[in-house]
Amino acid sequence: MITRKVFFLIFTLFLLAWYFFKYTEAKTINCPEKTTGGYRFIIFVGKAGLGGDREIRAWFEYGESEKNLNRKTKTLILDKDGIFCLRENRNIKPCTTYYYRAVAQNSAGTNYGETKTIKTLCFQKFLFDNKKNQKWFIF
Repeated sequence: MITRKVFFLIFTLFLLAWYFFKYTEAKTINCPEKTTGGYRFIIFVGKAGLGGDREIRAWFEYGESEKNLNRKTKTLILDKDGIFCLRENRNIKPCTTYYYRAVAQNSAGTNYGETKTIKTLCFQKFLFDNKKNQKWFIF
């Protein structure tokens, strides 16, 4: 039979572990300096200000045509001015040029950033960076 002290010790360890994983998870990732395209992902980077509100909603719209930004990343709720980024893995094709813009929304309305482009890596570029800086992959 488990004694009362052992039970409370296990219960306390469980609560500490739960608190650690629930409240200490990273709310933001370290953003690169600019938007970066990988083989099958894009890390979008933007800058937003609160515009006098306590928080704003921010996301990115993107697509394969400048006139058809028909895809949207998840929405972040930001509570301070500055740089934010999102990694998009869904339906990103290699060796493809994407058009994108940052979007922010607060009580005054929705603000759209400048439309920019990013090209995802091609298979050859992914495996072989260049002769002097060759990458090795073990499968």
